[in-house]
Amino acid sequence: MKTARAPKSTRKPRLEVVPPAQASLPPGLHGGVIELRTKDGFRVRSLQGDRFNAVLGDGVEPELAEECLRTGKMAIVCQTVRGPAIMGALQTTRSVVRDANGAVLLDAETIKLRAKQRVLLQAGEVTLILDESGHLRTTGERMVIDMSSNVKVLSALVELP
Repeated sequence: MKTARAPKSTRKPRLEVVPPAQASLPPGLHGGVIELRTKDGFRVRSLQGDRFNAVLGDGVEPELAEECLRTGKMAIVCQTVRGPAIMGALQTTRSVVRDANGAVLLDAETIKLRAKQRVLLQAGEVTLILDESGHLRTTGERMVIDMSSNVKVLSALVELP
């Protein structure tokens, strides 16, 4: 009695796709340029031209990496137990500097402050608040307006006590 044989399969065996091994950086800190945001982190190009994926290091704000990506600012990367990690950015411009009296000078053609909800400026007991609804409120003990020309007030209603 002959036993029936199972027909031979004409399908080829499936090849499993194995991702390439993650790059390993030599010891120390390295400069790199963040080129792309990925679902798992960022793609970085080293100064030697090698490309590798990197995660954010502990305590590194995602916005810092996004700024490096947007502006081309050089990131600092190193090897960690999680693989290459972005540890910060290389500072190439001056920080905000305080003089001996604690004053900060911002010198620019235009200074733009932008806030989603509110801008609040405070000096001692005086406060200036600009909010998202279009209200401007200033509070303090006294207000002095010194103008060398006219003062023009455009408003539907002006109330003075």
